[in-house]
Amino acid sequence: MFLGIATVLFLVMGLARPHLPEASGPHLAPAFTGPSWLAGWAQWDSGWYHEIASKGYSFVAGEQSSVAFFPAYPLVVRGAQVVADDTYVAGILVTLLAGIAVAALLAVWLRSRLSPPAAWAALLAFLLYPYAFYLYGVVYADALFIAALLGAFLLLEMDRPLLAGLAGAVATAARPLGVVLVVGLAVRALERRGAIRLTGRRIGVDWSRARRADAGVLVAGLGLVGWCLYLWVRFDDPFAFATAQSAWHQGAGPETWLKFQFFRDVADLSSPRAWILFMAHPVLTVAAACLVPRVFRRFGPGYGVYTALLIGLSALSTKNFFGMARYLLAAFPVFAVLGELLAERPGFRRVLLPASGVGLVVLTAVFGTGYYLS
Repeated sequence: MFLGIATVLFLVMGLARPHLPEASGPHLAPAFTGPSWLAGWAQWDSGWYHEIASKGYSFVAGEQSSVAFFPAYPLVVRGAQVVADDTYVAGILVTLLAGIAVAALLAVWLRSRLSPPAAWAALLAFLLYPYAFYLYGVVYADALFIAALLGAFLLLEMDRPLLAGLAGAVATAARPLGVVLVVGLAVRALERRGAIRLTGRRIGVDWSRARRADAGVLVAGLGLVGWCLYLWVRFDDPFAFATAQSAWHQGAGPETWLKFQFFRDVADLSSPRAWILFMAHPVLTVAAACLVPRVFRRFGPGYGVYTALLIGLSALSTKNFFGMARYLLAAFPVFAVLGELLAERPGFRRVLLPASGVGLVVLTAVFGTGYYLS
Protein backbone atom coordinates (compact mmCIF):
# COMPACT_ATOMS: atom_id res chain seq x y z
CA MET A 1 0.00 0.00 0.00
CA PHE A 2 2.77 2.41 0.92
CA LEU A 3 4.75 1.67 -2.23
CA GLY A 4 1.66 2.09 -4.38
CA ILE A 5 0.97 5.55 -2.95
CA ALA A 6 4.67 6.40 -3.17
CA THR A 7 4.68 5.51 -6.88
CA VAL A 8 1.80 7.91 -7.52
CA LEU A 9 3.50 10.71 -5.58
CA PHE A 10 6.85 10.22 -7.33
CA LEU A 11 5.03 10.40 -10.68
CA VAL A 12 3.35 13.61 -9.52
CA MET A 13 6.71 15.07 -8.53
CA GLY A 14 8.44 13.94 -11.70
CA LEU A 15 5.75 14.59 -14.33
CA ALA A 16 3.22 17.10 -13.01
CA ARG A 17 5.32 19.38 -10.81
CA PRO A 18 7.56 20.80 -13.61
CA HIS A 19 4.43 22.13 -15.37
CA LEU A 20 3.10 24.01 -12.34
CA PRO A 21 4.01 27.61 -11.44
CA GLU A 22 7.00 27.78 -9.09
CA ALA A 23 6.88 29.71 -5.84
CA SER A 24 8.61 33.07 -6.08
CA GLY A 25 11.86 33.78 -4.29
CA PRO A 26 14.75 31.55 -3.22
CA HIS A 27 13.91 28.81 -0.77
CA LEU A 28 16.59 26.12 -1.07
CA ALA A 29 20.33 26.41 -0.52
CA PRO A 30 22.42 24.77 -1.78
CA ALA A 31 20.54 24.16 -5.02
CA PHE A 32 19.38 20.67 -5.99
CA THR A 33 21.96 18.95 -8.22
CA GLY A 34 20.51 15.44 -8.56
CA PRO A 35 18.11 14.09 -11.22
CA SER A 36 15.54 16.78 -12.05
CA TRP A 37 12.57 14.43 -11.57
CA LEU A 38 13.48 14.15 -7.87
CA ALA A 39 13.96 17.87 -7.29
CA GLY A 40 10.52 18.46 -5.76
CA TRP A 41 11.35 16.36 -2.70
CA ALA A 42 14.07 18.79 -1.61
CA GLN A 43 12.58 22.09 -0.43
CA TRP A 44 13.04 24.61 2.37
CA ASP A 45 14.60 22.96 5.46
CA SER A 46 16.06 20.25 3.22
CA GLY A 47 18.89 22.71 2.60
CA TRP A 48 19.77 22.72 6.30
CA TYR A 49 19.91 18.93 6.40
CA HIS A 50 22.09 18.98 3.28
CA GLU A 51 24.50 21.41 4.95
CA ILE A 52 24.72 19.31 8.14
CA ALA A 53 25.20 16.01 6.30
CA SER A 54 27.85 17.56 4.04
CA LYS A 55 29.74 19.97 6.31
CA GLY A 56 28.65 19.40 9.90
CA TYR A 57 27.16 21.89 12.34
CA SER A 58 27.64 25.63 12.74
CA PHE A 59 26.26 28.10 15.27
CA VAL A 60 26.18 31.89 15.41
CA ALA A 61 24.12 33.32 18.26
CA GLY A 62 21.31 35.54 17.01
CA GLU A 63 21.36 34.08 13.49
CA GLN A 64 19.62 31.14 11.87
CA SER A 65 22.00 28.22 12.42
CA SER A 66 22.07 24.53 11.60
CA VAL A 67 22.14 23.53 15.29
CA ALA A 68 18.38 24.10 15.32
CA PHE A 69 18.09 20.72 13.54
CA PHE A 70 18.71 17.55 15.53
CA PRO A 71 21.44 15.12 14.38
CA ALA A 72 19.91 11.65 13.88
CA TYR A 73 18.52 12.23 10.38
CA PRO A 74 21.52 14.06 8.86
CA LEU A 75 23.83 11.39 10.34
CA VAL A 76 21.88 8.65 8.58
CA VAL A 77 21.81 10.72 5.38
CA ARG A 78 25.57 11.11 5.61
CA GLY A 79 25.90 7.33 5.82
CA ALA A 80 23.52 6.86 2.90
CA GLN A 81 25.84 8.89 0.68
CA VAL A 82 27.86 5.68 0.30
CA VAL A 83 24.99 4.46 -1.89
CA ALA A 84 23.84 7.80 -3.34
CA ASP A 85 26.63 10.27 -4.11
CA ASP A 86 24.27 13.26 -4.06
CA THR A 87 23.31 14.40 -0.54
CA TYR A 88 19.75 15.33 -1.46
CA VAL A 89 19.19 12.00 -3.22
CA ALA A 90 20.58 10.24 -0.14
CA GLY A 91 18.05 12.15 1.97
CA ILE A 92 15.18 11.13 -0.33
CA LEU A 93 16.28 7.49 -0.07
CA VAL A 94 16.50 7.63 3.74
CA THR A 95 13.04 9.19 4.02
CA LEU A 96 11.50 6.64 1.65
CA LEU A 97 12.98 3.68 3.55
CA ALA A 98 12.00 5.17 6.90
CA GLY A 99 8.49 5.74 5.53
CA ILE A 100 8.24 2.07 4.58
CA ALA A 101 9.28 1.20 8.14
CA VAL A 102 6.62 3.56 9.52
CA ALA A 103 3.89 1.89 7.44
CA ALA A 104 4.98 -1.63 8.47
CA LEU A 105 5.38 -0.81 12.17
CA LEU A 106 2.09 1.06 12.33
CA ALA A 107 0.30 -1.84 10.64
CA VAL A 108 1.65 -4.21 13.32
CA TRP A 109 0.58 -1.86 16.12
CA LEU A 110 -2.90 -1.38 14.66
CA ARG A 111 -3.53 -5.08 14.00
CA SER A 112 -2.89 -5.91 17.65
CA ARG A 113 -5.46 -3.39 18.92
CA LEU A 114 -8.21 -2.93 16.35
CA SER A 115 -10.56 -5.08 14.33
CA PRO A 116 -9.33 -5.73 10.76
CA PRO A 117 -11.74 -3.17 9.16
CA ALA A 118 -10.76 -0.50 11.70
CA ALA A 119 -7.04 -1.28 11.35
CA TRP A 120 -7.17 -0.94 7.57
CA ALA A 121 -9.20 2.26 7.79
CA ALA A 122 -6.70 3.72 10.28
CA LEU A 123 -3.72 2.76 8.13
CA LEU A 124 -5.32 4.28 5.05
CA ALA A 125 -6.23 7.44 6.96
CA PHE A 126 -2.59 7.76 8.01
CA LEU A 127 -0.99 7.00 4.63
CA LEU A 128 -3.46 9.21 2.73
CA TYR A 129 -3.32 12.08 5.23
CA PRO A 130 -2.80 15.21 3.08
CA TYR A 131 0.46 16.08 4.87
CA ALA A 132 1.84 12.53 4.80
CA PHE A 133 4.02 13.42 1.80
CA TYR A 134 6.75 14.08 4.38
CA LEU A 135 6.96 10.29 4.78
CA TYR A 136 7.41 9.46 1.10
CA GLY A 137 10.55 11.32 0.08
CA VAL A 138 10.83 14.85 1.49
CA VAL A 139 14.30 15.51 2.87
CA TYR A 140 13.01 16.10 6.40
CA ALA A 141 13.51 14.11 9.63
CA ASP A 142 9.84 13.22 10.27
CA ALA A 143 9.83 9.72 8.75
CA LEU A 144 12.90 8.60 10.71
CA PHE A 145 11.52 10.15 13.91
CA ILE A 146 8.16 8.37 13.62
CA ALA A 147 9.75 5.05 12.66
CA ALA A 148 11.96 5.23 15.77
CA LEU A 149 9.13 6.07 18.16
CA LEU A 150 6.86 3.37 16.73
CA GLY A 151 9.70 0.89 17.09
CA ALA A 152 10.18 1.97 20.69
CA PHE A 153 6.53 1.41 21.61
CA LEU A 154 6.40 -1.96 19.84
CA LEU A 155 9.57 -3.17 21.56
CA LEU A 156 8.11 -2.16 24.91
CA GLU A 157 4.93 -4.13 24.11
CA MET A 158 7.22 -7.12 23.44
CA ASP A 159 8.63 -6.64 26.97
CA ARG A 160 12.00 -5.35 25.73
CA PRO A 161 12.26 -2.08 27.69
CA LEU A 162 15.99 -1.56 27.12
CA LEU A 163 15.70 -2.06 23.37
CA ALA A 164 12.68 0.24 23.46
CA GLY A 165 14.85 2.84 25.17
CA LEU A 166 17.57 2.49 22.54
CA ALA A 167 15.04 2.94 19.73
CA GLY A 168 13.62 5.90 21.62
CA ALA A 169 17.10 7.43 21.82
CA VAL A 170 17.09 7.65 18.02
CA ALA A 171 13.79 9.53 18.23
CA THR A 172 15.00 12.00 20.87
CA ALA A 173 18.08 12.62 18.71
CA ALA A 174 15.86 13.29 15.70
CA ARG A 175 13.32 15.87 16.88
CA PRO A 176 13.01 18.19 19.91
CA LEU A 177 9.63 16.75 20.89
CA GLY A 178 11.15 13.28 21.19
CA VAL A 179 11.27 14.00 24.93
CA VAL A 180 7.49 13.35 24.95
CA LEU A 181 8.25 9.78 23.94
CA VAL A 182 10.29 9.23 27.12
CA VAL A 183 7.27 10.18 29.24
CA GLY A 184 4.93 8.05 27.14
CA LEU A 185 7.18 5.00 27.36
CA ALA A 186 7.59 5.38 31.13
CA VAL A 187 3.84 5.66 31.73
CA ARG A 188 3.13 2.74 29.39
CA ALA A 189 5.77 0.59 31.13
CA LEU A 190 4.09 1.20 34.50
CA GLU A 191 0.67 0.64 33.00
CA ARG A 192 1.70 -2.75 31.62
CA ARG A 193 2.67 -3.86 35.16
CA GLY A 194 -0.65 -2.74 36.59
CA ALA A 195 1.14 -0.05 38.56
CA ILE A 196 -1.19 2.78 37.51
CA ARG A 197 -4.49 2.97 39.32
CA LEU A 198 -7.38 5.16 38.22
CA THR A 199 -9.76 6.09 41.03
CA GLY A 200 -12.39 8.44 39.72
CA ARG A 201 -10.43 11.41 38.44
CA ARG A 202 -7.34 10.55 40.48
CA ILE A 203 -4.33 8.67 39.18
CA GLY A 204 -2.14 6.73 41.58
CA VAL A 205 1.06 4.75 41.07
CA ASP A 206 1.86 1.51 42.92
CA TRP A 207 5.64 1.50 42.61
CA SER A 208 5.88 -1.97 44.16
CA ARG A 209 4.55 -3.45 40.91
CA ALA A 210 7.25 -1.83 38.76
CA ARG A 211 10.31 -3.81 37.72
CA ARG A 212 13.87 -2.55 37.58
CA ALA A 213 14.18 -3.69 33.98
CA ASP A 214 11.41 -1.25 33.00
CA ALA A 215 13.79 1.61 33.79
CA GLY A 216 15.45 0.72 30.48
CA VAL A 217 12.89 2.89 28.69
CA LEU A 218 14.57 5.93 30.24
CA VAL A 219 17.56 5.25 27.99
CA ALA A 220 15.41 6.96 25.35
CA GLY A 221 16.44 10.29 26.84
CA LEU A 222 20.09 9.71 25.95
CA GLY A 223 19.53 10.94 22.40
CA LEU A 224 18.67 14.40 23.71
CA VAL A 225 21.31 14.25 26.46
CA GLY A 226 24.01 13.30 23.96
CA TRP A 227 22.99 16.11 21.64
CA CYS A 228 23.12 18.65 24.48
CA LEU A 229 26.57 17.40 25.54
CA TYR A 230 27.85 17.77 21.99
CA LEU A 231 26.54 21.34 21.79
CA TRP A 232 28.06 22.16 25.17
CA VAL A 233 31.49 20.89 24.16
CA ARG A 234 31.42 22.27 20.63
CA PHE A 235 29.64 25.61 21.07
CA ASP A 236 29.65 26.15 24.86
CA ASP A 237 25.83 26.15 24.89
CA PRO A 238 24.05 22.88 25.69
CA PHE A 239 20.77 24.34 24.47
CA ALA A 240 22.08 26.00 21.33
CA PHE A 241 19.24 24.40 19.37
CA ALA A 242 16.74 26.42 21.41
CA THR A 243 18.87 29.56 21.18
CA ALA A 244 18.97 29.21 17.40
CA GLN A 245 15.19 28.84 17.23
CA SER A 246 14.81 32.45 18.38
CA ALA A 247 16.28 33.57 15.04
CA TRP A 248 13.14 32.11 13.43
CA HIS A 249 11.05 34.11 15.97
CA GLN A 250 9.91 30.76 17.37
CA GLY A 251 11.19 30.98 20.93
CA ALA A 252 9.23 30.12 24.06
CA GLY A 253 7.34 32.89 25.80
CA PRO A 254 3.89 34.43 26.30
CA GLU A 255 3.75 35.81 22.74
CA THR A 256 4.27 32.31 21.32
CA TRP A 257 1.99 30.58 23.82
CA LEU A 258 -0.86 33.05 23.35
CA LYS A 259 -0.48 33.01 19.54
CA PHE A 260 -0.30 36.77 18.97
CA GLN A 261 1.35 36.09 15.60
CA PHE A 262 -1.56 33.84 14.60
CA PHE A 263 -4.05 36.70 14.85
CA ARG A 264 -1.72 39.07 12.99
CA ASP A 265 -1.29 36.51 10.20
CA VAL A 266 -5.03 35.86 9.94
CA ALA A 267 -5.62 39.59 9.44
CA ASP A 268 -3.14 39.55 6.53
CA LEU A 269 -4.64 36.59 4.64
CA SER A 270 -5.69 37.87 1.24
CA SER A 271 -6.86 34.90 -0.86
CA PRO A 272 -8.94 31.72 -0.48
CA ARG A 273 -5.83 29.62 -1.14
CA ALA A 274 -3.94 31.38 1.66
CA TRP A 275 -6.88 30.86 4.01
CA ILE A 276 -7.07 27.13 3.27
CA LEU A 277 -3.33 26.49 3.57
CA PHE A 278 -3.00 28.55 6.75
CA MET A 279 -6.17 27.54 8.57
CA ALA A 280 -5.65 23.83 7.90
CA HIS A 281 -3.13 23.77 10.75
CA PRO A 282 -5.32 25.06 13.61
CA VAL A 283 -8.36 23.14 12.31
CA LEU A 284 -6.48 19.82 12.21
CA THR A 285 -4.97 20.57 15.62
CA VAL A 286 -8.39 21.07 17.19
CA ALA A 287 -9.75 17.95 15.45
CA ALA A 288 -6.85 15.84 16.77
CA ALA A 289 -7.22 17.28 20.28
CA CYS A 290 -10.90 16.31 20.28
CA LEU A 291 -9.90 12.68 19.73
CA VAL A 292 -7.44 12.58 22.66
CA PRO A 293 -10.09 11.56 25.26
CA ARG A 294 -10.98 8.60 23.06
CA VAL A 295 -7.28 7.65 22.87
CA PHE A 296 -7.21 7.51 26.69
CA ARG A 297 -10.33 5.35 26.79
CA ARG A 298 -9.24 2.95 24.05
CA PHE A 299 -5.50 2.60 24.58
CA GLY A 300 -4.87 3.64 28.17
CA PRO A 301 -2.83 6.28 30.03
CA GLY A 302 0.50 5.53 28.30
CA TYR A 303 -0.65 6.30 24.78
CA GLY A 304 -3.08 8.93 26.06
CA VAL A 305 -0.38 10.89 27.90
CA TYR A 306 1.98 10.58 24.93
CA THR A 307 -0.64 11.86 22.48
CA ALA A 308 -1.87 14.68 24.71
CA LEU A 309 1.66 15.93 25.40
CA LEU A 310 2.68 15.66 21.75
CA ILE A 311 -0.26 17.69 20.52
CA GLY A 312 -0.23 20.14 23.42
CA LEU A 313 3.49 20.91 23.45
CA SER A 314 3.64 21.07 19.66
CA ALA A 315 0.81 23.59 19.62
CA LEU A 316 2.37 25.66 22.41
CA SER A 317 5.75 25.78 20.65
CA THR A 318 4.42 27.26 17.40
CA LYS A 319 3.89 30.99 17.09
CA ASN A 320 0.88 30.65 14.76
CA PHE A 321 0.04 26.89 14.60
CA PHE A 322 1.82 26.67 11.25
CA GLY A 323 3.60 23.32 11.04
CA MET A 324 1.09 21.50 13.24
CA ALA A 325 -0.34 19.52 10.32
CA ARG A 326 3.06 17.86 9.92
CA TYR A 327 3.70 17.40 13.64
CA LEU A 328 0.39 15.53 13.98
CA LEU A 329 1.85 12.66 11.96
CA ALA A 330 3.62 11.53 15.15
CA ALA A 331 0.27 11.36 16.99
CA PHE A 332 -0.40 7.90 15.57
CA PRO A 333 -2.99 6.85 18.24
CA VAL A 334 -5.24 9.63 16.90
CA PHE A 335 -5.29 7.91 13.51
CA ALA A 336 -6.14 4.63 15.26
CA VAL A 337 -9.28 6.01 16.89
CA LEU A 338 -10.12 7.79 13.63
CA GLY A 339 -9.92 4.40 11.91
CA GLU A 340 -12.47 3.00 14.37
CA LEU A 341 -14.81 5.90 13.68
CA LEU A 342 -14.45 5.36 9.92
CA ALA A 343 -15.11 1.63 10.27
CA GLU A 344 -18.31 2.44 12.16
CA ARG A 345 -19.42 4.97 9.52
CA PRO A 346 -18.92 3.51 5.99
CA GLY A 347 -20.53 6.50 4.30
CA PHE A 348 -18.16 8.93 5.98
CA ARG A 349 -15.22 6.64 5.13
CA ARG A 350 -16.14 6.57 1.43
CA VAL A 351 -15.99 10.37 1.38
CA LEU A 352 -13.08 11.13 3.70
CA LEU A 353 -10.44 8.70 2.43
CA PRO A 354 -10.71 9.60 -1.30
CA ALA A 355 -10.84 13.31 -0.44
CA SER A 356 -7.77 12.90 1.77
CA GLY A 357 -5.95 11.08 -1.02
CA VAL A 358 -6.71 13.88 -3.47
CA GLY A 359 -5.45 16.38 -0.91
CA LEU A 360 -2.23 14.37 -0.52
CA VAL A 361 -1.60 14.42 -4.27
CA VAL A 362 -2.34 18.15 -4.56
CA LEU A 363 -0.21 19.17 -1.58
CA THR A 364 2.65 16.98 -2.79
CA ALA A 365 2.68 18.85 -6.09
CA VAL A 366 2.31 22.24 -4.38
CA PHE A 367 5.17 21.50 -1.98
CA GLY A 368 7.30 20.36 -4.90
CA THR A 369 6.92 23.73 -6.59
CA GLY A 370 8.42 25.46 -3.58
CA TYR A 371 5.45 26.60 -1.51
CA TYR A 372 5.94 26.39 2.24
CA LEU A 373 3.12 24.20 3.57
CA SER A 374 4.19 23.02 7.03
